[in-house]
Amino acid sequence: MNKEIEQLEIKVSYLESGLDELNDVVISQRKEIDALSYTVEKLSEKLKSLIEEVGTPNRPSRRPPHY
Repeated sequence: MNKEIEQLEIKVSYLESGLDELNDVVISQRKEIDALSYTVEKLSEKLKSLIEEVGTPNRPSRRPPHY
């Protein structure tokens, strides 16, 4: 019985270690996602600002398809 309990304790120890590793990965990914979201937001604001500055670009004059 003691051997079985010892094996269970070993398994729990491995599971706790794996859980800690996964938690570290999730935290790291959350930080990266936050940084990327911030960058995308700033780039989007910059793009909107540039579009307002320049205005809507004129489309090149094309012949209508029926010509």
